[in-house]
Amino acid sequence: MGRFEDTPEAIQSANMRPACDRVYCQVFGIGIESIQRYEKGDERFILDKEFAIDVRITLPNGTTVTGQEKTLSNEFYKYRTFTMEFYQNRFTKEHGEFFNIASQFYLTGYSDESGTEFVEWKIIDVFRLITWLKDKSEECLSKHTKPSGGSRATFLPIKYRDIPQGFILYHSQPKNPNAFSIDTLQHRSLV
Repeated sequence: MGRFEDTPEAIQSANMRPACDRVYCQVFGIGIESIQRYEKGDERFILDKEFAIDVRITLPNGTTVTGQEKTLSNEFYKYRTFTMEFYQNRFTKEHGEFFNIASQFYLTGYSDESGTEFVEWKIIDVFRLITWLKDKSEECLSKHTKPSGGSRATFLPIKYRDIPQGFILYHSQPKNPNAFSIDTLQHRSLV
């Protein structure tokens, strides 16, 4: 099996990183220096591996928040779903990020056709999402998973329209599916 870094998903993620950074800077009112990611080789990479924490944001007042991020290819935009890795290995039922996530938020979205900008994105409150699903058994949830192309993993898709609005902390509001502007930022209060 090849290296993850060479997969289309990893390449997509790397190409979309500047777009993710722009979202964080706009949403959290920070500069790029306030964004810290955990890469392989970094001693803190264990946070990503064990707890699905991709990014740590230092807010203007010095506090920090942690997040997970996933950008999906434009070819899948028609589905408009939030996806989380459910099983790392669907054959052995090895748990994926769904079971281990300790991030506070999840930035998810779809790239445009260039693969470098968002068509649509959302920042989801992970705690609310996980507690919303807490009464569904693993077996019940697993029946709704889909195999991930080219790997042994499965993902749990949740249609954007089915996510309770109170769980969406921030989101883009594209004027049309092919044009996105960060100035269309919308915020939903949790209180």
